Amino acid sequence: MRLIALLLYGFVILAMVLSCLLSRKGKVYEFPFWAGTLALGWFFPQAVGGYRVSNQFPEGTFSVALLFAALCMASLWAGFEWAKKREIYQDCFLMSPFRVDRLFVAGTLLCICGWYFQWKLHMLPEELTSQGQWSGVSVKYHFLSNIYQIGLICLWLIYLSRRKWMDIRQLIFIVPCFTYLLIIALVHGRRSAMMNLFAYVAMGLWFVRRVVIPRTILIVGVVVGLLVINAIGVYRGIMKDENVLMGERVYELLHADYASVSLDNIREAGDEFKNYIYCIALYKDQHVPFDYGAFHWNELIFNYVPAQIVGRGVKNSLMLDVGISAREANQVLAEKFGFKKSLGTTISGYADAYGSFGWLGIFKFLLIGIIMGTLYRYAMAGSFLGQLLYTYVLGTAMHAISHGTNRILTSVWVYFFLFGYPVLFWARVKTSKIKGAVGVKIG
Repeated sequence: MRLIALLLYGFVILAMVLSCLLSRKGKVYEFPFWAGTLALGWFFPQAVGGYRVSNQFPEGTFSVALLFAALCMASLWAGFEWAKKREIYQDCFLMSPFRVDRLFVAGTLLCICGWYFQWKLHMLPEELTSQGQWSGVSVKYHFLSNIYQIGLICLWLIYLSRRKWMDIRQLIFIVPCFTYLLIIALVHGRRSAMMNLFAYVAMGLWFVRRVVIPRTILIVGVVVGLLVINAIGVYRGIMKDENVLMGERVYELLHADYASVSLDNIREAGDEFKNYIYCIALYKDQHVPFDYGAFHWNELIFNYVPAQIVGRGVKNSLMLDVGISAREANQVLAEKFGFKKSLGTTISGYADAYGSFGWLGIFKFLLIGIIMGTLYRYAMAGSFLGQLLYTYVLGTAMHAISHGTNRILTSVWVYFFLFGYPVLFWARVKTSKIKGAVGVKIG
């Protein structure tokens, strides 16, 4: 049964990738391709390693975990395909037209706001920003600084639609933003920045210009990217060595053995896969009760209700009782199974989906697929908001596999509609007939 579960999971994610890669070229921009690629290159090797040592796991958990993961990916794929083929509703808010001149102002303001909080963050004392776990004002500044990403995508889409390569007025904002993302990705080795950088460039070119990345370049890029992502610890270790000149660090990066990390995962399960297996064991054997989605609400309260204003007591009273805290769950893991979660590792979105509703947790991935399919449908129809949102949340949606489902199901939308959309709303117009409006299909 364990081998059947592993092969089923591998078959589903391989089918997701190949159905897009071998089909018409534009299919590679659809979410199932990227979700399947991440699962195939990052999670599946760990699952293979887990199969090799599956006798070490609690009885029955490996089969349950892989069957559930396969159902999650199939549900995500089905949800996307269903939503992608639905009818376009002209009165949907995603089809709202916008004035280009006002969108430029809105995007500029969002970029400047993000840069301001980045500056505030870098002005903080080093003892606050050098900590592994940020807290207090550093978290607040970092949180607010990310608003520049929405402004960047807005300006990038406008820039591509105008077909004027030397538009200095826009490039003066676009180039610094892309440069900053490049620095965070290459120098600091941040996986989210790597994904966002690619998504913003590639999706903008696809939606606005229908520029397709050659298949050979795409495959090579994906393989190299997955090797680096799997061995991100090796990459960061080299780049963080400030005692070595940059030229020497680049030389070490080019000659580092990234493949050995993936091979180690195949020989023995990676930490993230072990975390997932033991989380399944907690809920499967009823050591911990299901949270029925309450943790999404609690995360929302934790992130968006300021205790400094409403008071710690009021904030805590808004949270729902999920039966057990994360710290208590870790204690149960140690007591029941002798397992300790490695610091800095994730549990995967499969784990939190199962932890909410058991087998019915696959509906979380179905919903994610529907969300992404809906955005893609409107983006391809020429919707400005559809293009902006699909581009903006693509990296976050992939976190549903590697990290958890909370960001794509709740927090990213609260962030957008609380901080980004009010500025963009000012640029809306009531009718698409107004000259200079974008956001509806032309021609």
